This record gives sequence, C-alpha cells and structure tokens, in this order.
Amino acid sequence: MTDTDKSLSDMVHLEDLFAAARSEPAQLPQALQAAMLADAQQVQQDRAKAMVPGGSKMGLHPQKLPARLWQQFTSAVGGWPALGGLAVASLCGLWIGLAPPSFLPDPVASFASYSSGSQLVSDLDYDVSFLMSDEVFE
Repeated sequence: MTDTDKSLSDMVHLEDLFAAARSEPAQLPQALQAAMLADAQQVQQDRAKAMVPGGSKMGLHPQKLPARLWQQFTSAVGGWPALGGLAVASLCGLWIGLAPPSFLPDPVASFASYSSGSQLVSDLDYDVSFLMSDEVFE
C-alpha cells in the first residue's frame, strides 16, 4: 500500500466519523446546565441588591458610581503597574515636547517657519522652483 492509498483510506474513515458526529446532536450535561443556571440566578440576585430602591438611571448607588468607574478603568488598563507606566510615559512625552533633544526638531521653530509662510508654500504642493523662477524674471 502506498502513502497516497493510506491517506485516502484515512480520509474515508475520517469522513465516516464526521458523519456519525453530525447525526447525533450535542447535548449539554444536566449537571453543567444546573450549575450554569444556579450561577446566573446568583448574579441576577447580586445585581438586584445593587439597584437603588427609588430606581436611578444608572441603577447604582450614586456614592459608589465614581469608585466603580475608577475600578473599571484601572482593571481595563491593566492594574496599578500599567497606570504607573502610563503616567511615566505621559510625563516623558510632555518633557520631550517642551524641551526636545538636539536631534529632534524643535516644535517652536517649526511653528515659526509655518507662520512666516515659507514652509506653507511647499506644503500646499506648489512647485517652489517655478515660483522662484517667476520672482527672478520680474
């Protein structure tokens, strides 16, 4: 038997297994279904306890809302270590923006060149050499 014959017979056998699996629908075990329903009921009860008796728009106690938002933001970012890294990166970016190193362009100097108009002409896709040639001949 060659390798191609063996692979073809394996494919037919595999197709028979897939056909048998498709003929029997998958059933969720009763114990797992009961555990899932009990957990869902517990979550619903916990949420009902958190509701304000008068019923506010958010459904949460107004005193707990900022604390919950901060906790959600902290967990979404990645916790306190990630917030520390975010704060350090923000401060470094601010410092580099205010006092750039010598190898980076100075934002104040680039703003001055934009306000003088010389850089603005080249950014508007004008051919600077053409404009200069007109100025030379006048």
